[in-house]
Amino acid sequence: MLQIVSTAERPDLVATTARWRWAAFFQDVMSLEEMIAMEAEAANDELLPTVLVLLEDEEPVGMVALCLDDLDGRPDVNPWLAGLYVADAHRGKGYARRLITALESLAARAGIKRLSLYTASAIELYRKAGWSGVESFSKDSDTYWIMQKSL
Repeated sequence: MLQIVSTAERPDLVATTARWRWAAFFQDVMSLEEMIAMEAEAANDELLPTVLVLLEDEEPVGMVALCLDDLDGRPDVNPWLAGLYVADAHRGKGYARRLITALESLAARAGIKRLSLYTASAIELYRKAGWSGVESFSKDSDTYWIMQKSL
């Protein structure tokens, strides 16, 4: 059975989401301990940030976050869908799409009218989910796209 929960509801998942996010996005920027502290801070009843976790038969298999200021210097495009991650063994099952949809629904219910994200590698995934590229930029010799979706 698939279920999506927040780390506010299930703080026992914080260590897992921190390890995933650190390994995928932050290991060159901060320590794992710092990432665990950030994830623990997000495990509260506030909307921003919120971390959603997809469970398959109670096993965490993926995550996504709703946050502010995901890209330094761009508060004009807040809030952000960030940190989308699906564990390797569970990719190709449509789980990323489920997480995207759940986060969009959460944001829309909270009255958020538009979300942004940035990616270098998952452009097609987000396009298929209805997101549009609004601008590109270079960072560390990669080209990234800022994408947005009206909710």
